[in-house]
This record gives sequence, structure tokens and C-alpha cells, in this order.
Amino acid sequence: MPTGRAGLLNDALPDETLSGDALLRDAQLDDEGTQRARKLKSELSSGPVELIRLTDLGTDSVRRRLLAEGRDAPLIGELAQASPAGLLGVLADHYDPESARAELAAWIAVHGDRSAALEQLVHAVRTMPFRTRAEAMLDVLVSSLDDGELLLRSLRSDSWLAPTALSLLARREILTPEDLTEPESLLMVAESLLQLCEATGADGVREVLRQQGREAEEALRAALASGHPDREGLADLQALAERVPREHKAHVGLVQQRGHRENGRRGGRRRR
Repeated sequence: MPTGRAGLLNDALPDETLSGDALLRDAQLDDEGTQRARKLKSELSSGPVELIRLTDLGTDSVRRRLLAEGRDAPLIGELAQASPAGLLGVLADHYDPESARAELAAWIAVHGDRSAALEQLVHAVRTMPFRTRAEAMLDVLVSSLDDGELLLRSLRSDSWLAPTALSLLARREILTPEDLTEPESLLMVAESLLQLCEATGADGVREVLRQQGREAEEALRAALASGHPDREGLADLQALAERVPREHKAHVGLVQQRGHRENGRRGGRRRR
């Protein structure tokens, strides 16, 4: 309630600055009800407070009204019958952490055995073809489970999800570069390049390679030798690796030709 509007309560609630007979009268009336009134006045005057709380029936009525107006009004539990991929996708895009935990718990409860339900969710991440999307889905899954970090660590050895799990473990600072084995380090390099390629396209990766030079080319070679499970993505990186040296040589050749022409023009008059 705005402070100005709360001031209207002054006429209805006891005043704190009474004096004389009024003060004596106030002391006599200072029973439990008066104390509650003073406390309420103080709360309403101090800033925004919760004035009402909807019952379940009231919440349902408000939601129906919002939906009738074409507005988004998600309800915890409405995704209980959603597909595993659909559930994780919506949680990642539209739910705050607390609501995501409640929605995920409701979904797992409906699907019986917890371990079997989790396997369905992990399988949804495993079969997601887009790497950035798969990481977002796995992120919201492990964030919404009490034992999420344990699940994430267990996927470190998963034949398909290891790169995604390693990426999340590093981003959450659970693992440092020193904690990674050499094969895991190569997988991390490959995962980073594949996500970059997915986000920016081949042109974006080529531009990064041109800007960073030899260091980027070494990273590209490491990614190709990583054994990353995304074979199609590695094939795209292989095509880039074959094109970049040709483009680099062509660029160097143009620079050298331009330099020769400029040197010829700067030669000046012939000596006699």
C-alpha cells in the first residue's frame, strides 16, 4: 500500500503523539486489540506489504480471467503430462528456480519410480540435437533437484553427455581446468567450438579463427582429435579446418601483391 494511502488510517487507528487526558485514555485502552492496530498501522506505513492472499478458488478464477484475455498464466502442475523434452524446455525458458523445482517434483511424482523418471529426462537431454539447448535443459534439470550436482557429476563419464556435463561443471565452478583429464580438456575445447559454431554459424567461427590466428587453429586441431560424440558437428569443424588455411594463404597473397604494387609506386624517378 502506498505510504500516502496508509496515512488515511490515522483517523481510524490510535495516534502515537497523544498528550494529557487523551494519553491517559489511550493507556487505559492499550489492550491487545489496540496493540495489534498500532502494529498494523506501522506495517502499512513502512512500505509495500501484502494486503490480500488468494484462496485456491480465487487463484483459479484470476487465472481463468487472465487466460480469457490471452495472457500467460502458468499453473504449477499443469506440465505433469508433458513430454520430458517439453517439460525441460518450458522450465528453462519460463520458470523461476522455485517454481521449476515444484513443477519438476510434480512431474516426477506422476511418473512413478523416481530413477525411471530421471532417466527419461536425461534421455531427453541426450537426444536434443542442439548443443546449447541441451545444456540449458540439463542446467534446469540439475538446478531443480536436491541431488542435482551428484547427477551432473555422474554424467561426466556418459559417452554422449560428458561434454555437456563438463561444460556445466566448469561454468558452475565445480571443476577447474586442473581437475580435468587431458581427454576431458579436449572435449571441453570441442564443445566450446561446437556451441560457437551453432550460435554464430561457420562464418562466425572463421572470423574467430582469423582473429586469434595460430592459437585458434591449435584449438581447432585439438577439437578434431577430441573424440567428441557429435560426429556431424566435428565434420563441420573439419570442413572449417580445411578452408581456413586456404583462406589465410589467399589473404596473405593479396597483402603481398598489394605491398609490391605500393612499393613499385613509391619507387620514384629512375636515377641517371
